Amino acid sequence: MKLDAYEQELLISVENGEWQSKNNLKTRTKELQSYIKNEKKKAISLRVSENDIYELKRKALENSIPYQNLIQMLIHQFATDKIKLKV
Repeated sequence: MKLDAYEQELLISVENGEWQSKNNLKTRTKELQSYIKNEKKKAISLRVSENDIYELKRKALENSIPYQNLIQMLIHQFATDKIKLKV
């Protein structure tokens, strides 16, 4: 794989030991979890076919998560371009 100039510069700095871990992964993880918990949420109302709800509940059960969380995850992934709509 060929690296561009910026990537090559980063690689050299890593190999020279110029980068160090802050060793506070647990603290940072708690910070981010707190942010997610405190993120503002807005209730919405929408109509969804009974069959789709049944399938969402089934898939949520397979993954051991509440179906509302599954719906939130799907909306977030679509909103952040992690999944694409096939038309």
